[in-house]
Amino acid sequence: MKFSTRGMTCLPPALITLLVITASCSAPQARPADRNPLAPDPMSRQPVSYYEAQLAELPLRIKSYDLTGNQRRNPVVIREMHIVHDDVRDEILVIDSDRDQNHMWSIDAYDFTLHWKTLIDQRVDFDPLPSRNYIHLMNSNGQYQGYDRLSAPREGETRLVSKGRFEGDVFPSAPPASNDTHVFVAATNSNSMRGLTMILNARGEGAETWTFPSVSDGVTEQFMQVSMKAAADRETVAFVNNNHHLYMVDAQSGEFRANPDLGGHSRTPPVIKDDLVFVGSDFGQLFAWQKSGESAWVVTTDGLPYGEVFVEDRWVFVHTLELYDEVVATEDGKSTYKRAATRPGQFLAFRYEVVDIENDRPIYNVIDGDPSTPWKVDPIWSLPDEGQQMLMVHNDRAYVLYEDNEEFLNEREKAKLRDQGRIVRKSDELRTVSRELRVLDLKNGNLLRPEWNLNLMDFAFVRGSMEERDRSIYLGTKDGYIFKLYGDSKSSAGGK
Repeated sequence: MKFSTRGMTCLPPALITLLVITASCSAPQARPADRNPLAPDPMSRQPVSYYEAQLAELPLRIKSYDLTGNQRRNPVVIREMHIVHDDVRDEILVIDSDRDQNHMWSIDAYDFTLHWKTLIDQRVDFDPLPSRNYIHLMNSNGQYQGYDRLSAPREGETRLVSKGRFEGDVFPSAPPASNDTHVFVAATNSNSMRGLTMILNARGEGAETWTFPSVSDGVTEQFMQVSMKAAADRETVAFVNNNHHLYMVDAQSGEFRANPDLGGHSRTPPVIKDDLVFVGSDFGQLFAWQKSGESAWVVTTDGLPYGEVFVEDRWVFVHTLELYDEVVATEDGKSTYKRAATRPGQFLAFRYEVVDIENDRPIYNVIDGDPSTPWKVDPIWSLPDEGQQMLMVHNDRAYVLYEDNEEFLNEREKAKLRDQGRIVRKSDELRTVSRELRVLDLKNGNLLRPEWNLNLMDFAFVRGSMEERDRSIYLGTKDGYIFKLYGDSKSSAGGK
């Protein structure tokens, strides 16, 4: 190590000698620590009371389930949590990371008993697809794994019953959907919607498998790619095509039902609720369509509807994007020009009513939040769009999640973590900056009480239920706990 005495000639000789000795004996500068791109998996656990204390202020009951159990020292790490409501049963699906393996757990959504636990081949980038007999895990490259859903538990044995690619080498162009009989896949390679039967076997083969459109469907407009997830119930599959039409087809046969024109591009995956299909368009409109294709109602929104539309108790919540002129500099930097761009706008709350008519179809009306503007139906209330997510509507209260995430990995770190199996989904690449639960007055959107603004950073997974029979909020922690928050027993919230 070099040390210069230049500039110190005016100092006493003894002091110069001391400085030289001190510098020559000092330790070399430590190298900066290697960056840890993801928080390490927990190696110890908090007691369940630690988490319950954070939820005690909410006017809801609490249930909990411990994946780790009382006998294990090291926690089972939760990687994913999904809530399933269908005609078969309501359950919590958890995918864990345990000793370099992944398991899928099926837990009853009401009494928190374990249906089964099975080792899975690998995590996938789409949500689990439940049907009556199977649960399928599917990747964006078309590969799938099918697992036995209903037979008696077989401790320690895999429930894998099939794996491979679906018939016809289906490559999804959007996340698949399912009901109790079919898996519905938007196929990139054929620009079609495939209904793959899960009635006869776990491979999606059989007479009930269908493709839409087919020659006999009589679709005259050009059918293009489907780029957003479809909505499905027992009767109907609804999906938006890139040709600006909403299609509704029979879920069992793929038979054409209706194809209303949205008038523009859509940024909202359709939602089926109360026999209506809800979807938005870039015309600045939010639609509710009957399954026959007839319009139930339409409202004009201040901005472009985008993201998931939440519907419950005839309340409809939607985010909008604001259009503005962005000033952009030319490449040489000598001048500027304007181009259309979008930014978060408002979070809107609408409400509608259904008027039953004897011996005729019901009439649907949107309730106007501001009758003084007769040329427009205004929302009941609106808030600035902060990316909030509706979790539950219960007892005139709206339970809303406010979550802020950021990207923080470079491409080299992402590749390394993909090889390790730590990154499978887009959400795995994000770091949570804040996560809050707020309880709002459903009538005006205001925070009801100061203490009903909870910090949920200790809960890595937060999911809401949109089902009348299960009005609940589910939370999961990285160290292996599942919690359920539900309403009083006088209502339907919390279970059958």
